[in-house]
Amino acid sequence: MIQKIPPGPVTMSDWNFVIVEYQGHVVEKFLGYYYELQHIRFSSQVIEYDPQSNTGKTWSGSKYFFLDRPGPLYPLAQIYLAHFSRNEGIRVRLKYQG
Repeated sequence: MIQKIPPGPVTMSDWNFVIVEYQGHVVEKFLGYYYELQHIRFSSQVIEYDPQSNTGKTWSGSKYFFLDRPGPLYPLAQIYLAHFSRNEGIRVRLKYQG
């Protein structure tokens, strides 16, 4: 079940950028382990990522604090991404291969 979570601060690890292509649009989203809820989180569109501070912001207004660099996904996030990529007309890929 997908849960709609309001914008706010997010601490994430085992994450990566997911590039989503659909209907001629390309967006980047964060996907990884969300510490506050102890589950995975798939963000809204990324509007900013600062590799120096390892933080990011999304279109919804959430601010992300990453505990590690982009790389291999948390196992449950890998499963979610595999299911999401089965949607017809959507192409997904990770920005950074681990």
